[in-house]
Amino acid sequence: MRSAGKDNDRIPYKKEWQHYGAVRLRFGTWNKAIKIAGFDPNPVMFAHKHTAKDGHKCDSLSEKIIDDWLFAKNIRHERNYPYPGNEGFTVDFKIGNNWIEFFGLSGKLKWYDELKRRKLKLARKFNLKVIELYPKDIFPIDKLDNKLVFKLFSS
Repeated sequence: MRSAGKDNDRIPYKKEWQHYGAVRLRFGTWNKAIKIAGFDPNPVMFAHKHTAKDGHKCDSLSEKIIDDWLFAKNIRHERNYPYPGNEGFTVDFKIGNNWIEFFGLSGKLKWYDELKRRKLKLARKFNLKVIELYPKDIFPIDKLDNKLVFKLFSS
């Protein structure tokens, strides 16, 4: 775990860890294993921000991975761009007319699913082109090339 973290310049994400169940059995929790490996765990959801290679502040490790992917491909992007309609929502990434949302907790929390529903309703109302990303698009194998390249460059 320690070498994987150092290789990627970040703590390993449990969904990309092949033997997550074994880690939990041995250490009790993912955060305990992270701490023993010498990293700082993220005990409160969204408490720990991550800085992408381009300096953008990201709310999650997954958003950092997406931001770093965009940076590596020299794709200019904006973070936390406001949705129209003055409801206080922001999109994770905006690239030209493409809006990219990472719905990392979809199906896991009721309040999050409601937030997702409201954002997608706004997108339909204002005819926004939203590309939805989920953890399966990043872990265990990075599928961003397949998921984004075609959609970003076919418009």
